Amino acid sequence: MLTISVLKRWSVSYYTRTADAVRAASMERAAAGGGLGEYYSERDTRIPSWLLVGDVGEVANLTGLGAGAVAGGDAETAVVTRWLDDGVAPNGRVGRVFTGGSVHGFDLTFCAPKSVSLLRVMTDATGERCLQEAHNTAIREAMRYLHRHAGYTRVHNPVTGMKDLQRLPGLAAVAYQHETSRAGDPHLHTHVLLPNRQPRADGALVSLDSKSFFHEAKAAGVIYQATLRHEAWRTLGLEWNVPDPYTGMSEVAGVAPELIQAWSRRTTALREWAAGHLYIADDPYLVERAAQKATRPAKPEQLPWEDL
Repeated sequence: MLTISVLKRWSVSYYTRTADAVRAASMERAAAGGGLGEYYSERDTRIPSWLLVGDVGEVANLTGLGAGAVAGGDAETAVVTRWLDDGVAPNGRVGRVFTGGSVHGFDLTFCAPKSVSLLRVMTDATGERCLQEAHNTAIREAMRYLHRHAGYTRVHNPVTGMKDLQRLPGLAAVAYQHETSRAGDPHLHTHVLLPNRQPRADGALVSLDSKSFFHEAKAAGVIYQATLRHEAWRTLGLEWNVPDPYTGMSEVAGVAPELIQAWSRRTTALREWAAGHLYIADDPYLVERAAQKATRPAKPEQLPWEDL
């Protein structure tokens, strides 16, 4: 499933704090074991990474990102923070100054089905790597779709006096993978943070046409789910239940619904809270948002993979 939310100034701080906490915990663990202090073990993939789609070479050239970013390499949290908070690309180019009400970026959250999250943490190393790569491949396909169908900015047309859509050469984002729900259950999901200052073909940093993005969110989410299923079937032979006709999501065949519910304590807590507070609004979305805020425990995300 894909959800999109807007980012304001300092919204990125939560993601950077989490990544830095995991980095510190991993270094301490390695040092205690007499290791060389590598940041992450082979199975811990929570270091933020660059995600470029479209003409990735041109995007890198226009923003100052190097070959490592083109290949999906590690992202420095300070660089990401400056881009999202201040609209400054890695090469120092600055877009239009943000105001108090500006949208600084978008959080595109890709969530794997619960059965995939459970299998990934309970299987062997080969199965874990296959499911991880299926998740990553599915995200890339969905982001490519979003660039093709929603990767626009608006420019003034002096003839008509209207705003025309102009396609961007590509999109530059950073992916923060998280492993747990706020209840501590296995919950594989990736926050793809997309700065709202993207490079235009002439090198200027411009804002995205958010209307196009939200319009294509459901389709991109379905593409993510379909690609994930195909890749998991191709590499592991997993078979699937019939997809939900609205969300496009499906669980792995053979994983009992009771098991999924038992490992979905966060969802259960939200539903229990909402059942007693339905009077606050007629809109189910507003009830869900209120439940999230009212029952929001701290995540154990900073723990090393072995502890999780």
